Amino acid sequence: MNKNIKVGLLLITFTFFVGILLAGSLSYFNSKEIQAATEQCFTHGGTPLVEIDTFVLGYSFSCEK
Repeated sequence: MNKNIKVGLLLITFTFFVGILLAGSLSYFNSKEIQAATEQCFTHGGTPLVEIDTFVLGYSFSCEK
C-alpha cells in the first residue's frame, strides 16, 4: 500500500470519527435542553409537547397551559 492511500484512509477515518463525535454531542446537548425546558414547563403548570426529528438531529418544543 503506498503512502498516499494510507494518508487518504487516515483522513477518511478521522473525518468519520469527528462526524460521529459532533453528532453525539449535538444529541446530548439537545436532550439537556429538552430536559431543562420540560422541567420549567412543569414548574409553570404546563404540559410539554416535544417533537424530535432524528434525521436532522433537531427538535420542536412547546408548553401548553
